[in-house]
Amino acid sequence: MSDTIAAIATPLGEGGVGVLRLSGEGTEAIVQEIFHLAGKKKLIKLQPRRVYFGKIIDPKTGSVLDEVLLTLFKAPHSFTCEDVAEIGAHGGMYVVSRILQLMIDRGARLAEPGEFTKRAFLNGRLDLSQAEAVADIISAASERALQSALGQLQGHLSKKINQNYDRLISILAQLETAIDFPEDGLEFNQREKLQAEVTSVLQELNYLAGTWRQGKIFREGIRATLTGKPNVGKSSLLNALLKENRAIVTPHPGTTRDLLEERIRIKDIHVVFTDSAGFHSNPEPIEAEGIARARSALQKADLVILLFDGSEPLDQTDYNLIRETKDKQRIAVVNKSDLPEHWSIRKLALGSDEIVRVSAKQGNGMDNLLETIHDKMGNLSPETVVVTRERHRYQIVKASDSLAETLDSLQNGLSEEFIATDIQIALNYLGTILGKTFEDDLLDQIFREFCIGK
Repeated sequence: MSDTIAAIATPLGEGGVGVLRLSGEGTEAIVQEIFHLAGKKKLIKLQPRRVYFGKIIDPKTGSVLDEVLLTLFKAPHSFTCEDVAEIGAHGGMYVVSRILQLMIDRGARLAEPGEFTKRAFLNGRLDLSQAEAVADIISAASERALQSALGQLQGHLSKKINQNYDRLISILAQLETAIDFPEDGLEFNQREKLQAEVTSVLQELNYLAGTWRQGKIFREGIRATLTGKPNVGKSSLLNALLKENRAIVTPHPGTTRDLLEERIRIKDIHVVFTDSAGFHSNPEPIEAEGIARARSALQKADLVILLFDGSEPLDQTDYNLIRETKDKQRIAVVNKSDLPEHWSIRKLALGSDEIVRVSAKQGNGMDNLLETIHDKMGNLSPETVVVTRERHRYQIVKASDSLAETLDSLQNGLSEEFIATDIQIALNYLGTILGKTFEDDLLDQIFREFCIGK
């Protein structure tokens, strides 16, 4: 790429430092025009990977815009594998914008979202899954999300995918040999060995695809919906978990009409709690809309916090909610433990589902509830390689489907051409994860999610 891109790499606003970036062939020439080394009247040859203190001066007017720190990186020893400069200026909106305009006036263009990382991918500095991990690091909202993204940036997922990719390449080479020399073909014992190898790869890919649910939790957090009858204490429980009065609480049933979302961090994962309207029969029109939204939140939830009032008898609405949420991950919470209990938890008949007693009003049992949520949803080792993006899961599943077709072809004695075609399809899917094969619109879709300057 011959053009030079420029961007402000830090958020706009007042701050201690504002960082600007340049990347491309014209980087050093632009820097030499606008940067003057402190204490030097003449331009000097800037050495890469050294930090220089100087001034940014407008060549047209000779006015000083700011005192800055400058670092130059020469290709290919930079993030983009191109010439790169980073300027650390004072973090005001006006000053960094003026410096950016000086760069553009001298031939740079404004970078598109994620274009620095896109160039790092196109120039071979990162594969596509590693490039996506850069965005995940920036958006990480918990320790687990950060560690998962760092592992992907370091190539943990890429290594797994590449290992299976190379195994399939080896299988394809054997098939191509049999196609090129049809008089030999694949002997029976060769088919058995290929079948065992394909089965092994298929098992590994199925395992990876199965980690997506946990990986999605690492990356995006958990959506936990509080549900139950009116006045069982859903809003009080939310306030107790947040340790602040966020939701309106009254002694009157049906206070909550709309969805209320708040997020907290539980150890190394983050959780988005949704308080919803209470379920009951014969609701008023406004209540009916609230219940409809509550039901929608239940469908989207990764975890259902099913709330019961331990001080009041169970009724049909409670049992209806138990039945309606039976296919969801859930934790039963018996609230109002500070009051006399009117029924035994055995009546819930929830099988292996966890049951926690709390008093939202007194704040009792909150630590136990948080621990239970974490144990139920975040119990995968941080060292385990997981799939965190739906794009990756989809490609792995499609590759697995093609390998299942391969096994059918091997078992049914079909010719090598059919088997090789299925293997090639699986390779294309795996290659799309890494960027070995891709289309421009795929790159556009991925990198438009990035912030400008990264």
